[in-house]
Amino acid sequence: MRGIFILLWAAAILILTCTADFSELITSGKVRFEWVGHPNFSDLLLPLPLELSRDFLIQKCGHVFAFLILTFLLQTKFHSKAYILILAIAFALLTEILQLYFSRDGRMFDMGFDLIGILFASGTRSLLTVHQSRQTYL
Repeated sequence: MRGIFILLWAAAILILTCTADFSELITSGKVRFEWVGHPNFSDLLLPLPLELSRDFLIQKCGHVFAFLILTFLLQTKFHSKAYILILAIAFALLTEILQLYFSRDGRMFDMGFDLIGILFASGTRSLLTVHQSRQTYL
């Protein structure tokens, strides 16, 4: 059952990631995909925009949240911290590369936001584990 939740959340991330117009998805609920057969991979290396709009920051918070939840879900299924980190980071990289094929802006700096969510979930689990082990010994 835990695996199903992971797959459903990963599918939701992929839909949000690959839909042609994220704003259209949010405002009208319309999911539309546009395939780009030969993406420009150098776009992955473009820097953060100079002006950070409110919408931009909200979208980056979405990156953090999406990968925070994904990592928490992975933690319910797997015990190896390294395996969980590898899966979550690999999925983050995959989503950024896939965006280039779906007329979206895949950027490596977005992986940084994904990584914040991944590391926050990992750190939270570590803190809870330490706290629980201390409670056991008291």
